[in-house]
Amino acid sequence: MQLNEIFLSLGLAKSATELATLALVVLAVSMVFWLLVGRFRLHNFLINTYIAFALVQVMPKDMMSFTKYSFLLIFLILVVLLTLLNRYLFDIHQYGSGLAIWQVFVMSFLEVILLLSIIFSFLSAKDALQYVSKNYLMYFIDPWWRVIWMTMPLVFLILVKKRSR
Repeated sequence: MQLNEIFLSLGLAKSATELATLALVVLAVSMVFWLLVGRFRLHNFLINTYIAFALVQVMPKDMMSFTKYSFLLIFLILVVLLTLLNRYLFDIHQYGSGLAIWQVFVMSFLEVILLLSIIFSFLSAKDALQYVSKNYLMYFIDPWWRVIWMTMPLVFLILVKKRSR
């Protein structure tokens, strides 16, 4: 049984079921992301995401026209490659005990939202609508929301660091 149908059977409105389903899926993916990346490598993964996004943005379009999803594929390959080679490429260390558990969860949530925003921005609207409803797609691909999702992890890190001093 799909998650939407479960929420509909509970008497929620259709828009509320879409929001609840999206929230639960993003929270679950955030948890898996946190466990996969690890609490001490969240900063590194965030930096790798920014680097990969910047590199893909400056690549010439004629060089990237080998498939409909070429920008998305190159972005994902770069993120994975940079993350795997992070130890050899960058010397970024996190001192101390790291982030608290709630901070790790919030950080992973923000990184997952950032990744989804970047991924959906590389997809056509028709393809993106297969994964998220039209009502909530604008929260991922609208230029103002993309700026928000790009800056929120950095703002969160700044606030966490100021608080710990």
